[in-house]
Amino acid sequence: MISLRFILVRPINELNIGAAARAMANFGLGDLVLVAPEAKHWREAGSAIYAKDLLRNAPVLSLEEAIADCHLVIGTASAHNRERLRTEVPLPALKGWLEQAAPAGGRVAFLFGCERNGLENAEFSHCHALLRIPTAAEAPSMNLGQAVALIAYECTRAGLEGSVREPDERLLEGRQLEGLVETAMRAMAMTGVNGHMDDAQKRERFRRGLTQWRMSRPDATWLRGLLEKLMEKARVVT
Repeated sequence: MISLRFILVRPINELNIGAAARAMANFGLGDLVLVAPEAKHWREAGSAIYAKDLLRNAPVLSLEEAIADCHLVIGTASAHNRERLRTEVPLPALKGWLEQAAPAGGRVAFLFGCERNGLENAEFSHCHALLRIPTAAEAPSMNLGQAVALIAYECTRAGLEGSVREPDERLLEGRQLEGLVETAMRAMAMTGVNGHMDDAQKRERFRRGLTQWRMSRPDATWLRGLLEKLMEKARVVT
């Protein structure tokens, strides 16, 4: 079963937040999360027509908490301001990509960055792919509410919310992926591997590698066990 979550990361304008909530309500979607909103009175946004309850009940979480139970995380960015470090999925191809990336279903999160500069690299490192809305080259970026509306419409049109998939190995959830990252951080600290990098760089690099691996829960168990065994051996040697 596919379920969809829309996550607004550091949104600035309360009217944009309200417009995003309204767009979700227009298409019957109800899982909205905010991360570090800068707008002070966003829960009372007058633009949230049809979506007052959705806005009132939307939790404010850290990014790690917001994606902890998500199996796939998809970032959004306009084409003019992002290096191509991830699989890029055009919006019309989203359904086909999800059918291959998550044949067993699961919770899919869409990340929207702040209106000023979008997602930062550390936030983008959590993403398995980048979703592109086809726009004209001379006007590549969209308003936050408009972007949410287009993606919500496409998800509804494609029948993604609540759609059923065939059984398969369950993909890793965000909390499990972060557990692997922290295990790797301890292993690198113990062995001195990648000592030329600071912790933020190491964490981002390792997480980015994991998101490119279509990792199942058995894969994660194996890899975490391997890292822990290597740390045990390192303790014996030292």
